[in-house]
Amino acid sequence: MGIEEGNHKEPTTGERKLLTRCKWFSIRFAIILGIVCFLAGAICGFVWLGKEFSREEPVQIPKVELASLDFTVLNITDSLLSAKWDLSIRIPCDLPSIYICLQGDLQASFLYKNVTLAISSPQKYNNLKHNEPQVLKVSAGVSGEDIDGSIGKDITEDMKAKKEVRFGTRFYLTDCREKTTGTMRYTCDEVTLRFEPGSGMKAALFGKNPSCVYY
Repeated sequence: MGIEEGNHKEPTTGERKLLTRCKWFSIRFAIILGIVCFLAGAICGFVWLGKEFSREEPVQIPKVELASLDFTVLNITDSLLSAKWDLSIRIPCDLPSIYICLQGDLQASFLYKNVTLAISSPQKYNNLKHNEPQVLKVSAGVSGEDIDGSIGKDITEDMKAKKEVRFGTRFYLTDCREKTTGTMRYTCDEVTLRFEPGSGMKAALFGKNPSCVYY
């Protein structure tokens, strides 16, 4: 018995052309889709790299050391205070000209239990030098200043019982950097001032000199 011939037919010329067009269309579509995906990925990558390169590292502002602080009581009652604060701060060598001006103003405020008792007037300085640690001084005083009764009482008790008192300090320096408020603000941790034996009216910084941080 012979093998029967099937009904398979060779595609016509028109059918071949149609198949060829479909094949090329599929190839072109795949190529275009690949290019689009590649471009989309490249754009996303460039955007991510741009954000990474533009991300600024936080600036570490140099700290300032509180070199000395003296507190002199002239008169105190439960509601009135007459006193003087004398503050010295040690400026590090990398602060002048880079951050603060070589000539500018220094102003300080003094706090007791987060209540501001005195603010100095802006006091000019003009002797800062490049790359050298230096000391700046500022003073503030109050005369017959009205204070909260509890604060006056607490300070008096500190003076008599503990022979010491604690103050917080903030100060402000002229900022020479571009696009800033023009003022560098520093805050210091509370410090202990111990009264001199026998006087009971004048206290000086006791213990470790604290560092003051920019805020």
